[in-house]
Amino acid sequence: MSLQVLQKYLPEGSVFFIEKWLKPYSCHIRITKKRNSKLGDYRYRSGETQQISINGDLEPQLFFFVLTHEIAHLITFSADRKILPHGKEWKTCYRNLLLESLNIYKEDFRPMVMAFSKTPKANYMATPEIVRYFSKNTTEDFIEDLDPGHIFEYQNQPFEILEVRKKRYICKNLHSGRKYLFRTCVQVKKLTHDD
Repeated sequence: MSLQVLQKYLPEGSVFFIEKWLKPYSCHIRITKKRNSKLGDYRYRSGETQQISINGDLEPQLFFFVLTHEIAHLITFSADRKILPHGKEWKTCYRNLLLESLNIYKEDFRPMVMAFSKTPKANYMATPEIVRYFSKNTTEDFIEDLDPGHIFEYQNQPFEILEVRKKRYICKNLHSGRKYLFRTCVQVKKLTHDD
């Protein structure tokens, strides 16, 4: 994909960093439809053009944040294919890329990027502040706003919150009876006992 086409998905000024970071590599960036399982993906291809895919429905700041994550994979994995995908080498690289491009992000988001960069997570969903930032316009509730006993819907399935353990919610699927762990920042639809 050309950088001109990619530019419409990115915040202003960010193409400079993409060009700089990708210059030493042969990489194809593919825009995909919304995927519930992931926002982006890096695929190593031995001796071929590397591939990064990013969901095309992301807000520009989140698109750049996720693309930076995937570029960090490309850079670190190209240097040493034996490293862990989200190990210390990737964390260091991702941190450096985030801090180098900090001014691309909106002023109110920069403190969150700085805090996140101290110990980057494999999934931004592990950082409730960032999830809430990019979910400002949602009509759904966050599971952390509910108490044990509340019933909610997640992926068209009804659940009941049984208990809270640290930053995880133990919930029971009301159809199957199976128990699941949910992170605090998962978005759900709160139900009443009548639903």
